[in-house]
Formats: sequence, structure tokens, C-alpha cells
Amino acid sequence: MGLDFNESDILKDILNFKIVNRKKLEEKYEFRIIDRTIKHINGFLCENNNGIIHKSKSYLYYFGKYYEGLFKVDDRDINMKMSFRRELITLILLLGKEKLNIYKFNKQIRRNEQNTKNIQNDLKQILKIYNIKHLEYIRTASIEKLFESKNYDFKELRENYLREILMRRMEKIYIGKSTYQENFYFKILQEILEVKNIKYIKRLLFLYIDQFTGIISTYEKYSILTYFILNMKSTDIKFEYKLKRNDENEEFFIMMNKISKREKLKIDHKFMTLFYKKLHRKKRNPEMILGEINKSVIIEKSQEIFRIKRVETRRRKEEKIEVYTIAETSVNFGDENLLNRKLVKKYIHLDEATKIKTLVLVDVEENQILKSFNKVMRFFNFLEVVKVEHLNNFKKAITKNNTGYEQVLIISNSKFLNTIRNFSDIPIFNFVLGKEKGTLQSRTNILKQMIYLRRMMFQYLEFKKDRKIFRKKSKS
Repeated sequence: MGLDFNESDILKDILNFKIVNRKKLEEKYEFRIIDRTIKHINGFLCENNNGIIHKSKSYLYYFGKYYEGLFKVDDRDINMKMSFRRELITLILLLGKEKLNIYKFNKQIRRNEQNTKNIQNDLKQILKIYNIKHLEYIRTASIEKLFESKNYDFKELRENYLREILMRRMEKIYIGKSTYQENFYFKILQEILEVKNIKYIKRLLFLYIDQFTGIISTYEKYSILTYFILNMKSTDIKFEYKLKRNDENEEFFIMMNKISKREKLKIDHKFMTLFYKKLHRKKRNPEMILGEINKSVIIEKSQEIFRIKRVETRRRKEEKIEVYTIAETSVNFGDENLLNRKLVKKYIHLDEATKIKTLVLVDVEENQILKSFNKVMRFFNFLEVVKVEHLNNFKKAITKNNTGYEQVLIISNSKFLNTIRNFSDIPIFNFVLGKEKGTLQSRTNILKQMIYLRRMMFQYLEFKKDRKIFRKKSKS
């Protein structure tokens, strides 16, 4: 019994994060109903003696620890599942130079007897996502113009899709722990993109970024990789300045020459110049910014303790404090006036004003760290921030035995975090920074996620508490 691509991704999320919102997970992986998938995954977990994923009406949660060996199952028959087949078709649709040829596709996936009607139906269902009719696709001479007629920026769509694929799938390929199906998938992807070795490009590029640039976020690194793969063959770049080789950029030219030789490609000098400018920007010191934030956290914590003590002295009879919250039960997530109508003031007892001890990890560029942290913390008033670190320090910050905090909050630009491995039993919550235009939309996005995350945080602690109580009773 093995897992397909989506099942493997879902399992990674649950094992890493410990609790996930069912609705959000269905949206993330484009599942209508996820129960059947979870049933199959639980069967797989039982076979491997690794506990099961528990279900409630709104959540999926896991009390065990991350086990890398679960993802080494090498199933060669699994790759023809519908979900896998449709993902390959989407690759051809968005990243290929030509339209889908069913005969050629069957040859690529090594299934010469594959039902033609199944593939046609797969294509129709994928096109439906983009509001494109099958007949329109058949008749069009230009895929790009077809998508643009549906109000898509085709270039941006391709970049976003490829970046998501690479962020979601690349890490195991890169570290050499991939399964047959993953290697097969990347072989097809490379054929479509006409690239010989994505893994090699990624290795050289990321090493260069870490050593010679100020780029630190996972999202930005993969954005750079995506840009390079899609544009390295460009020859029509309108740019007069030509980068001259010198001691300062020697390592850049060495890297580009290595890629050129491996890909058997002559990279245009104009593209190299633009790419060098894209890689290099003014370096800042993220550790200094994080240090200042942590100083503020310590000061705020001491002031907060003082304020609570003062309130206790003043209001011994009332023993209540004023807090702001969201009327969660009636939240309409499509309501643009969410903030104005749902932010409410109430009074609670001092002993109810408990906060969750939280380690905050940021996965953004240095110029976004302070802004994004302040933006999120403005509404996450139920957190007691213990420390703020960059996601690069994940392995050092999160060990198997952590006692200083109960939860981890990641602030990032990425909905896929495939580089993390949570070997502890502490839950992780990923807050994804949006790209909304306008203050109202940005605040609405924060509030939506804040509601989801707060519910999950407190719910997980309750699940964990109830589980311990149950175990004690069963022993007696």
C-alpha cells in the first residue's frame, strides 16, 4: 500500500503541523471532500505502525511525531491515478510549448493503452478551472492569447504555477530521498520545460544565493529559481548594458558557465546582466532586526505583567479586564466589511486572560520582517511571544524536547513549506501573508487567518489535554 503525490503532501502537512483545518486543506489541495483520502492515509499509517490521523467536524489532528521513513515507499504503479495524470496534463497546458497530444502523452507516461476518453475528460475538467471550453482549446492557435482572452496574465500564471510545483515537490528530489513517482514526475517536467537537470540548477543557484546575496526567504529563493528556468533561453531582451567579468562577480560567471555546460546552452549576456541585478541588492542585517524585535518582546512582556498587577490592585472586586475580539460564530469570510462589523469589545476575568506561549518564525526578506511581524501581532493578541527567529534557524529553534513554548507560528509568503521537518510534538501554524491591494483587503485577510489559527491553537491544546486525561483514566 502506497501514497500518491497529493496523499504524501497532505500527510507531510498533518505530521508537521499536528492540526489543520479541514476546509483549508481541501482548498489548498483542491479536494471536494477529504475523508476518503484520510481513510486511505490512516490505513497506510496503520500498516507502518505510526498512529493515525484523528478527525473532528472542523479539524484533522495528529499526536505523533514526524517520521521521514514513511515517505520512502516506492510504488511504481501509483503514478497513473487520476490526480497524478491531471497534474501532468496541467504541466503541459501551462508550461508546454505545444497543446496536449494524447498519443504523445500516452507515450510519455508509458501507457500506450490508456483510455483516450479518460484523458480527454481530464483535460476538459482542467480547462473548466480556467473557464475555457474544450472546443476553444482545440481551435486556438495560441494558448497564451486564449488565456489572456479569459483575463489571465499568462506569464504570471505560469510563474506562479511552476514556483508552487518546485516549492511543493523539489526538496526530496534535491536531497536525494525521492521515490520512483517523484523522479518520474520531474523527468516529465524537465521534458516539458526542455531543461536537462533542474536539481543541478537548484543546487548551484541556492548555494550562490546563500553565499553571495542578501536573499533569505524560501519564497524568494524559489521565485529566483522559477524566473531562471523560464527565462534562461531568452534572446530578445531589450537591455543595452552588458555585465563585465571582474573579481567581484567571478563566482557568478563560474556558476553560469557550469549551468551552460550542463544544459548545453549558450546563455544570452543581456539575460545574465538582468539576472545578476535581480540576485544582488543592498544587503541588510536580518539578525539585527530580529534582535530589536526580541528586545521589544521582553520589554512588552514585563510591562504587561506590571499592567495586570496594577489592574488586580485597582479592581479587586470586579477582577475583569477589557479585551477586543472577533465575533467568530457569525463571521462571513466573504464580507469585505468584516473588520468594521465583527470587531467587538468585551470584559473577561483575569484568570481567563491566558495566552499561548508561542515561538514566532519569519520566512520573509529582511525589509519585510518588522512590517509583517507588527501587522500580524496587531491582531494576534492571544499569543505570548517567547522569541522571534528566522525560519532558516528552524532546526536549531525546534528540537525534539521543547519546554519554552506550546505553539509555533510561521509568518511567510508561502503556503507550501516543504523544507521543514517537525520532529517534536509541538503544533505549527503557517500564517500566509497576502498580496491584497488596499488596507481593507489586507486586514480582512489577517482577520480570516487569525480566526482560523486561534480556533486551531486552542482546539489542539484541548485535544491534547483531553487525551492525557483519557489516558490516565484508562490506566486506572
